[in-house]
Amino acid sequence: MLRGLRARSAVSAGIALGLLLGAAQAQTVQAQRVPRLTLTLVGGSVEVLGRIWQQARQAQPVTGALRTGTGRAVVGGLSSGKAGQGSLGRGSLGRGSLEQGSLGRGSLGRGSLEQGSLMLGSSSVMRVYNDQPDVQSGRFYVSGQTQFYAFGRHLATQGQVRVDASGASQRVAVIAGTLRLSPSGRAFTLNAGQQYSFQTGKVTAFRETDPWYLSRFIGEGDAVLQASRGSVLTGTDPAHFRSAEIGQVFGSGVRLKTGANAWAEVGFSGGGYLRLQADSQLKVLGVEKTDRGREVLLQLESGSAWNVVQKGAGGYQLSTPTVTTAVRGTVFRVDANGLVKVFDGAVSLPSQGDAVVAQGGQRETAGNLGDLRTDALDTFNIALDAERARKTVLEVPPLTQVQGLRLAVTSNPGTRLSVQIGGHDYAVSGQDGAFAFQETLPEGRYDLVVRAERPEKTVTLDQTLIIDRTPPSLSVTAVTVNGATFTVTGTVSDTFTAWPLLSAELGGQTYTLHACGPFAWTLPLGPPPADLKTLKISAADDAGNRVYAPLP
Repeated sequence: MLRGLRARSAVSAGIALGLLLGAAQAQTVQAQRVPRLTLTLVGGSVEVLGRIWQQARQAQPVTGALRTGTGRAVVGGLSSGKAGQGSLGRGSLGRGSLEQGSLGRGSLGRGSLEQGSLMLGSSSVMRVYNDQPDVQSGRFYVSGQTQFYAFGRHLATQGQVRVDASGASQRVAVIAGTLRLSPSGRAFTLNAGQQYSFQTGKVTAFRETDPWYLSRFIGEGDAVLQASRGSVLTGTDPAHFRSAEIGQVFGSGVRLKTGANAWAEVGFSGGGYLRLQADSQLKVLGVEKTDRGREVLLQLESGSAWNVVQKGAGGYQLSTPTVTTAVRGTVFRVDANGLVKVFDGAVSLPSQGDAVVAQGGQRETAGNLGDLRTDALDTFNIALDAERARKTVLEVPPLTQVQGLRLAVTSNPGTRLSVQIGGHDYAVSGQDGAFAFQETLPEGRYDLVVRAERPEKTVTLDQTLIIDRTPPSLSVTAVTVNGATFTVTGTVSDTFTAWPLLSAELGGQTYTLHACGPFAWTLPLGPPPADLKTLKISAADDAGNRVYAPLP
């Protein structure tokens, strides 16, 4: 019996020891699964994926995926261990499955990048794989001694690199330090001033011309519909597009679509505009406000876009299915098939190793560079730019006191004219700069505001308007003859005209006098056959209302 008891005690002790070891192992596994990646800074629209997409917050762990709308995020805690080799499958969190979100605003400073960190620009997506970032789409800046994945490959850096993964751009470039990567199982090192194309597999020289990551993110900028012609639709889902309205602000992820013989002009915070051509579709990826201007990110999904980017206003990137352009001040045209024409300044092509298309040049659809050749679409847009640059003209006939309001207004073609009377807005008809307005208003005094609105060139005219349809009050009490003269005595007054105009008609002659209240008006009889029986006395106000007084 004692032997059995000892055996049972040994078994119990073994079970207890096993439970303790199992608990310790479980704690070790749990400790190993503690996420290392953490959001160190959040600015603008940033969402993190747990079970569902949720608004991101600073110091929050990143275990699933991260995405930005118009905003930036910095992820810290990146691994600095020895780089591995091999490839990585995209899995269920591929590019097509990660859409953009829109959440609260914030601020982000350039001085916040610590060792082992990754910054996501606007409209960017990354997932977490093996506790390391796997960049999916957008643009990224990696700093420090760290590891990450890009386009299914493992990379390790000691320095600063940028990754472009939007539109036709699929590259990694070394800004400082080194980068170790191993495409196709062959490992090699890139040094500062070099870049690698994941599309062509080529290493080329790199010179930074678009350091978006050095600017401090301040907040979301605006993309506003400033002018349009014809059918223009907008929305996030093409299946539920609706008509776009002048002044409408387009947020991250919004699309703009034009019909046949239509165009739409979108202006951006800080200046500059894009004119979407007929039968085209554009997606706004983001417009950032930064301490260096604004950063505009656009995607031309089909058709053609004419771009006027002000120098010194900040960065501007337009991607198509075949080419990506990056500029900081120029006039150029981009077609979705890859055609790029430069009319002023220069355009860099990150998707082609930062090849530069200078003024007077163009990139053909096949990718080669050549001399600029203009066509009818170019001529059309040059003419629209010239008209847009003209001074705004607003000609309104002088109005002070009238019986009814009728306006014939002249302004520039394409002007959006508005009339406000007494704080109320009224519709105006017309086009091509010729407008007409007519409204029946009660008698009274009004503030009239006529506004001619054009992109960045609005002119406003303000004046006081009196609507008056009632003639003055006039009475004649006596007409007295004194030799060769006669005197008319009476009273006159008017609600809106301080000094009505008296008129006396006699013998083919007309005499006038401004008067208010009681008056005694002496007039010549004139030569025969002047006859007081034909005398007419009247009064008129400034609106043209006239009344005749019966004579005693």
